[in-house]
Amino acid sequence: MGKILVVDDNESILHLIRDFFTDLKGHQVFIASNAKEAMEIVTTEHPEVALLDIMMPEVHGIELLSMIKRAAPDVKVIMITAVDDESIAKEAMDKGAVDYVTKPLELNYLDALVTFQMLE
Repeated sequence: MGKILVVDDNESILHLIRDFFTDLKGHQVFIASNAKEAMEIVTTEHPEVALLDIMMPEVHGIELLSMIKRAAPDVKVIMITAVDDESIAKEAMDKGAVDYVTKPLELNYLDALVTFQMLE
């Protein structure tokens, strides 16, 4: 199966997504709670898909998206946010995100997005 990076400052979200994609779907999932951890994983583990929270302390998710795309242009990034803001969604897509989802997460929908990106 595939490699997925999940970046969120909320530990509950990290574990929920990790457990779903690891236990139920068989993917290898790496979790990070900040940009520094995320970039280490991107450069060492080479995930196929990254799920990034937009609103994080220190480094905003849009900035992390740009960092990831510079370091590993082939990583497919899906942005996750609690705020349904079309201007942020447009900015994320302009900077290379492949999709944008809002919380609360619908895990089956997220699974469909991730599966589709891994098949691309």
